[in-house]
Amino acid sequence: MKRLTQIFQALLGVVALILTALVAAGRLAWRTIRNWWKKRSKWVRRSITTIFILIPVGFVALIAYAYYDSEYGRWYWKDNYLSKNVEVHGFRDDKVRVYNYCTGKYTTPKVNWVADSPANDSLTVYAIPNKRGYINIKNGEIVIDAEANNYRKAWVFSEGLAAVMKDGKIGFINAKNEVVIPFQFEYSDKCRMWNFGYLFHDGYCIMTNKDGDLGLIDTTGKWVVEPAYDEIWAPHESGYRIIVDNCKHGVLDSRGNVIYSAEYGYVDVLSDGFILTKGGKKWQVDFEGNIIQPFMFDGTYYLNYPIGYNECGDIQYAFADYAKYEVMNRYGIMNRITGKPITFALYSDINMLSKDLFEVQDPESYDWYLVDTNGNVVSKK
Repeated sequence: MKRLTQIFQALLGVVALILTALVAAGRLAWRTIRNWWKKRSKWVRRSITTIFILIPVGFVALIAYAYYDSEYGRWYWKDNYLSKNVEVHGFRDDKVRVYNYCTGKYTTPKVNWVADSPANDSLTVYAIPNKRGYINIKNGEIVIDAEANNYRKAWVFSEGLAAVMKDGKIGFINAKNEVVIPFQFEYSDKCRMWNFGYLFHDGYCIMTNKDGDLGLIDTTGKWVVEPAYDEIWAPHESGYRIIVDNCKHGVLDSRGNVIYSAEYGYVDVLSDGFILTKGGKKWQVDFEGNIIQPFMFDGTYYLNYPIGYNECGDIQYAFADYAKYEVMNRYGIMNRITGKPITFALYSDINMLSKDLFEVQDPESYDWYLVDTNGNVVSKK
């Protein structure tokens, strides 16, 4: 205990010595500064005083500016041109305003967002909380005021009409904000709704019923194609549309008539016809249904088969006259020499066991079958 007391007293002595030294140094520094200060002219003293006042004031101002800029300053990466002289300016508070370079003035207050310029119209959508309106992209002026209308959602104009949602129903207005098609359709996010966006193409618009099934309406709001599909794609340049029902594809013509019912694995629309895929087959037809290419595939793979062993005991293989071809992630067997199919592309995998025998795997049961070079199943493993 006595030892600890001595150590403690020694530490107190050291602390007292340090404090005494600091006080002495401080007094010496103060005398030196005071003497230096008295020898300076009034102008120098006033200048130094001003500097010491400006430094904290400037620091406070810098902090205030940084805070203001972080909350309300411009965010240039969000800028986006609507037209040659009209640009959307982004701000750090996640708001935007529309600026007209011709007038040098903002044409809107801060809003949540402004949609990109539509391809074939002069009006685009803007948003404030829970409301939508329209802006003229040529001058940036608000044409249909979001605050004055209760449009919960809105889409860009197409063929003179724009879809808007009010009280949970979809209707269509014209550029004068007159209701052309009453608010009678159900809103749905189903499938590719985001992709077609209630746009009219060639007089028809994709629409949903209360169950989310898709059909087509005309510019009067009449059902041209009854809602019965999971997806309806925007029309190809040829006017044909792809329809999808339960993952099966079909085709509508430009008038909404069914050309191919939704029973195909996939359909591609070309400039001169269609590529159809069904039951492990893929082929091309023209718009009249005439077959242009009876046998098509997505890819081919060489097959080889074992022919014996080399001196090291490794299996040696030989290339076969047959190949594995692919259609929609399924495989079939084709003659590599003649290019003709031997089986449809119905299997999840194919291997060759000998010169004239294949093993194929069923994609559902994962069972393996033995198939000969004529495509006949000769045995099940």
